[in-house]
Amino acid sequence: MNAVLERIIETGQVSDGTDSLPLSHPDFPHLPVAIDRAEGRLLQRIIADVKPRTSLEIGCAYGVSTLYICEALNALPHLARHIVLDPFQTTQWRRIGVKNVLDAGYGTLLDFREQRSEFGLPQLLQERVSIEFALVDGWHSFDQVLVEFYYLNRMLRVGGVIAFDDADRRPINRVIRHALNYPAYRVYGTERVESTRRTALGRLRRAVAAIPAVSPIIRPDVLHRDWDLGIFGSCVAIQKIGVDHRSSGWDCGF
Repeated sequence: MNAVLERIIETGQVSDGTDSLPLSHPDFPHLPVAIDRAEGRLLQRIIADVKPRTSLEIGCAYGVSTLYICEALNALPHLARHIVLDPFQTTQWRRIGVKNVLDAGYGTLLDFREQRSEFGLPQLLQERVSIEFALVDGWHSFDQVLVEFYYLNRMLRVGGVIAFDDADRRPINRVIRHALNYPAYRVYGTERVESTRRTALGRLRRAVAAIPAVSPIIRPDVLHRDWDLGIFGSCVAIQKIGVDHRSSGWDCGF
């Protein structure tokens, strides 16, 4: 593991070069802002599998997820480019995320843009940028994440993977459910090692869902919970398995 990343994990702190700060939101001290080891391992497993030449990350903060990603990219047999969008890197995060990436020696991988995703993603699409991996971890409202997925889907190559952090939050969970209705997507995996499809509770829910008299009464999103879809976890990854050929009138509930 890179020395900078290892130090952050061991101490639970970051530094802007002068002050040391805990891995939490500056305005909400009890809210962590960094992925954990299991999530980091998932991101690195995806990169080792997909072997992206261009990856993209929405939200950087203190750069912990960026360090995990860049460490994996650096181990690939080819040169890679990691695009990061974070409009608050200077104003909120003291540029600590960028500093950590540079201190770790990954400056040649980094294409950092201090932009909001709703502006930066259309610009990248207009530049004809294609990606094989993306991490979504910015503003967590449903509409924001849905807009981000819309553009990422158009940029993502077949075989590529999009990972969503904080996927156990309802707004992000709903975007993932929507995306999995696309014929072009399947679940890649979560940070959890064991499949929750095999739990007794999951089997019970599927059994209840199969009762004809029950299904019309109880909402589908109550019957078919995350463990039924295989997306039970705080970091969920989906993979593009084909070209997106949906018609202009395509619609599907989620």
